[in-house]
Amino acid sequence: MTREEDRARQEFTSEAEELLETLSGDLSEVEAQGSEVRPELINKIFRGVHSLKGLAGMLGFEQISSLSHSLEDMLDRLRMGKIEINRVVIDLLYDAVDTLNRLVLSVRDPEMKGLIDMPALLARIHEIVTNQAAGSTEDPFANLLLDDQTKRSLTEYEEHRLLENVRTGKKVLSVAVTFDFSDFDERLRSLTAALNQSGEVISTLPAIDVSGGNGISFRLLYGTVLDDASVRAMAPEADITSVQKQSQRAPDPPRETAADGADDELTIRSISQTVRVDIGRLDNVMNIVGELFVEKTQLEALVRIVAAHNQTTGNELGKITRNLSRKLKELQGAIVEIRMVPVGQIFSKISRTARKVAREVGKNVELVFRGEETELDKMMAEELSDPLLHIIRNAIDHGIEPTQERRTRGKPDAGKIVITAYQKGNSVVIDITDDGRGINTDRVRQVAVERGLIGKIESIDQARAFELLFTPGFSTATTVSGISGRGVGLDVVKKNLQELEGNVEIISEVGRGTTFRVVLPITLAIIQALIVRAGGERFAIPLTAVDESLRIWPRDVRTIERKEVLTLRQTTLPLLRLNDAFGLPDEARPESDAGKRFVVVTRSGDKVVGIVVDALVRQQEIVIKSVGDRLRTIPGIAGATEIGENEIILVIDIGSLVDHFGAAARETRGRVKE
Repeated sequence: MTREEDRARQEFTSEAEELLETLSGDLSEVEAQGSEVRPELINKIFRGVHSLKGLAGMLGFEQISSLSHSLEDMLDRLRMGKIEINRVVIDLLYDAVDTLNRLVLSVRDPEMKGLIDMPALLARIHEIVTNQAAGSTEDPFANLLLDDQTKRSLTEYEEHRLLENVRTGKKVLSVAVTFDFSDFDERLRSLTAALNQSGEVISTLPAIDVSGGNGISFRLLYGTVLDDASVRAMAPEADITSVQKQSQRAPDPPRETAADGADDELTIRSISQTVRVDIGRLDNVMNIVGELFVEKTQLEALVRIVAAHNQTTGNELGKITRNLSRKLKELQGAIVEIRMVPVGQIFSKISRTARKVAREVGKNVELVFRGEETELDKMMAEELSDPLLHIIRNAIDHGIEPTQERRTRGKPDAGKIVITAYQKGNSVVIDITDDGRGINTDRVRQVAVERGLIGKIESIDQARAFELLFTPGFSTATTVSGISGRGVGLDVVKKNLQELEGNVEIISEVGRGTTFRVVLPITLAIIQALIVRAGGERFAIPLTAVDESLRIWPRDVRTIERKEVLTLRQTTLPLLRLNDAFGLPDEARPESDAGKRFVVVTRSGDKVVGIVVDALVRQQEIVIKSVGDRLRTIPGIAGATEIGENEIILVIDIGSLVDHFGAAARETRGRVKE
C-alpha cells in the first residue's frame, strides 16, 4: 500500500466515524420524538448516509457503499411517508449504523468482517422496503390557492410535506420576501432557520422582484400552528398570506416598515475552520512539551547555583525562567485543550450496543444521557468505552428487572439507565444509574462462600460486598449467556480504569437501583505529581489521588490488629509504607531525624490510605510513559517518567497499590525482618 493510499484510508475512517457518531445521535432524537419526528431530522439522517455512500464509493469500499445505498433507498421512502416510523424501523436503523461502524473499523482491522452478517441485514431492509405502504392518491393541491407554475415547481417530496401539513391541521402560509443581492444567501438561511423553529419551510421558490430595485425575491411555503402575528414577528420584512381556500381570514393589521439597517442583525458567519489532526501527532507534540518541562527544571537548578555566586545575574535568569515556565504552561494547556473531545462521542456508540443487549434479553430499557458536552482527553475517551459498556450491560442484565417483576413492584414497565457526565475539579465523573433491583448483599455473600472467598459463618457489610464484586471472575449470574456468566467481571472494568489513573465506586439501594461512579483525570498527557522519596528511591504520585500530606513521628503511629494506623482529625487512617510495598531497605538518616517520616493521604474510590514515605521532594509536571511487560504486572506501578538530569522514576498507581498491599505491607515488613 502506498503512502497516499494509507493516508486516504485514514482520512476516510476519520470522516466516516464522525458521520456515524452524528447518525447515532440523530437516531436517538428520532426515538425520543416518537411518531412526531420532525422531517428535517429524517432528511439529516438521509444526507448523512448519502455522504457516507459517496465517500465509500470514491475509495472502492464496496460493502459500505452497497449497504449505504440500500439504507438510503429505505430512508428516502421513510421521508416520503411511504414507510411508517415504528419500533421495527428504528431497531433496523440502529443495527444498520452499528454494521456500518464495524465495516469502517474493518478497513483497519480486517478481522472485524467476521462479526458482520450482511445478507441478513440487507434482507431486513428489503422486507421493509417491499412491504411499504401504498402511496396516497390524495391531491395535495385540492384545498390550496397555488398557481400552476408553483405546482409544477414542487418536487415529489415537497408535495408530500405540503399534504402532511394540511392533514395535521397546520396553516399553510406564503412568506414572500426580498433581499439585496450582496447578502441574500445568509439572510435567507437565517430566516429559514428561524421559521423552522416553530414550523416547517416546505419549499423555497424564486419570485419576481416587483420593487424594481437591486434585489432578489423568494416565496416560502410555510406550514405552522402559529398565528399570523407570531409569524410576522419572526419575518417583519415579509409579505405573509394564506394559501388555503377554506381559510376566511380577517385583514392583516398594518405592518410597520423595518428601520434601515435592521436586517444587518440577520447576517451570520458559517465558515468552518476545522482541521483534523491525527492523535499520534498531538502525542508527539505533548512529549516534546514534557521534555521541555524537564529542561526547565534543570534550568531552575542552574539559576539557583548562579544566584549563589552572582545575585544580579541570578535574578535576571530567574525572570527569564519564570517567563519560560508561564509560556510552557500556556502551551501545555493549549495542547491539552486540542486533545479534548465531548464524552457524547462515546455515548452514541454505547447507545447502539446497549439497545441491542436490551433486545437480546427481552427487556424494555430507556437510556438517558446527560452532560454529553463534558470534555475528556481523546485517548482516554476511547479507552473508557469498554468499561462503560460493561457496566451498562451489567445494569441491563442484572439490575433492570423483567417487565412483570417491575409491575409487581409498582415501577414503570420500561427500566431507565441514566448516564451523567460532569467535571469535578481536575477530574471527570461519570455516573451510570439504573432504577433496577439494586445489589443483594445476601446473594453476593452466598456466591463468595461458594467460591471460598469468605468463611461460611463470616458476615459482610455492604462495603465488603461491593469489594467482592471486583474479585476476578466473580459473577452472580446463574447461567452462561452472551451477556454474562462467562467469568469476565467487574475486575476487568476496575483494572482498565486504574490503568487510566481512575477508579470506580458503587452506590446501591435494594429495590431502588444502583449507581456506578467512575472518576477519571481529564487527561494523562501532562499531569501534576508529588515527587517523594522512599527507601533511597524517588517516586511520583499523581496529585489527583492526593488529599494532603503531613509529617509524623513514631509516637503518632499505633498498631491495631498488627496493622499500622494514624489518628487524623478523629479518624483512623490506615498506613502503608511505600518501601515495605516494594521491598526497599530503610533509608539511612541522622540520629536526630531517625524516626521522622511523612504521610501522603491518598484516595482511591471510597478508600483513604496514608502512604508513608521518607521525604517529600517537590511538585512537578510529568509525562507518564508506559513501562515494559515485566514492570506492568507489578501492582502499584502506573508507568514511568523523567524528572530531570536523565533520572527515570516510577509513577505510583494508588488504586492497585492499595488493593494489593493495603493491610499486608506492615506484616510483610515484619516477616522480612525475621
